[in-house]
Amino acid sequence: MGAQSLSKPAGRRLGLVVALAVEAKALGLPASPMGKVHPCADGHLAILSGMGPEAAANAGRALLEAGAEALLSVGTAGALRSDLQAGDLCIPRQILWQERAYSADEVLASHFLAQHPQARRENLLSLAQMLVDRQSKAAYAQQALAVDMESGALAALAAAEGHPFLALRVIVDSVDAVVPDAVRRGVDAVGNPRLPGFLWQLLRRPRDVPRLIRLGGQMQRAAITLRQLGRASEKGGWGCGH
Repeated sequence: MGAQSLSKPAGRRLGLVVALAVEAKALGLPASPMGKVHPCADGHLAILSGMGPEAAANAGRALLEAGAEALLSVGTAGALRSDLQAGDLCIPRQILWQERAYSADEVLASHFLAQHPQARRENLLSLAQMLVDRQSKAAYAQQALAVDMESGALAALAAAEGHPFLALRVIVDSVDAVVPDAVRRGVDAVGNPRLPGFLWQLLRRPRDVPRLIRLGGQMQRAAITLRQLGRASEKGGWGCGH
């Protein structure tokens, strides 16, 4: 693969959408402010969107208006199957969203698979709500490998606007992990704790403390893979200044 294809896959100016501040930091991307388009190396662009499909779609539109030629959904996902562990990278072939399947761009996928050949390539499910335990995930295990909240809306936007799309998702919570209420209800739009509410949820449900500790360890393993993804991509030219 030549130098040009490493810096710009198929000559495309990439627009990266990242939902959480912790994901952005691990990737080496700006972690604030939410909604601002940041210029990166070789003309690529990045934005911190905040959580959820509506925020992701708004961020995607901002990137396309700023000149992005392809959209990337980059961040973490929850496992739907027991053979996935925290830190595993998924580069899905299709994103399932609102009863439709959106195909990933294979040129972009090949570019990142050359750097990360161990990545899993099955479907990614995208939902508007978080799946918080094994029971809620079980209904979807036959459909997809993992689940997130942003990639579907971005894939639909890219398809509607005629742009390539790819998701790069790292597993954070394993299929048997329980997401504590403090994480669901005690954080802001980009995942930073709102301390009074965060602590209140833990005081209200003390059994969630060990679950939170476990999830924190899984996030650390996911962050290692995100950092590897960011370092590999910086060599190819998406590094963004803070």
